[in-house]
Amino acid sequence: EDPSPTLQEMEVTVMDARMCNNSRFWNGKIGLTMICFQGRHRGSTAARVRIWGSKGYKALPTPSPGHSPVTPPPQGDSGSPLVCGKRPAVAGVVSFGKPDDPGPFKPPVATSTVKHKKWIQKTLR
Repeated sequence: EDPSPTLQEMEVTVMDARMCNNSRFWNGKIGLTMICFQGRHRGSTAARVRIWGSKGYKALPTPSPGHSPVTPPPQGDSGSPLVCGKRPAVAGVVSFGKPDDPGPFKPPVATSTVKHKKWIQKTLR
């Protein structure tokens, strides 16, 4: 699918790292500088976080009340910002997800920019 000329956006919920690391999902492979996320239904009370990319994300069937998983980052959308706050700020950069295959859902993962803030500031000087 070709990239959209219009930037796409989806609200997502950041998952608890312990849940993301359980044997059902990433089985301990998610480090302290990683953020797992899943789709969000309207009316959910979780924190608002947005992902912007050129391809967009698709919601999959609901695995738990109030949430839907999202597909892994579409090819070419890795590097998209994970944005949060009333005054939008980049909290992470979309990194990877489980490729489409018949196996179980695994939440997409972003790298935390907050955890790397000092390195980013030092590098940009």
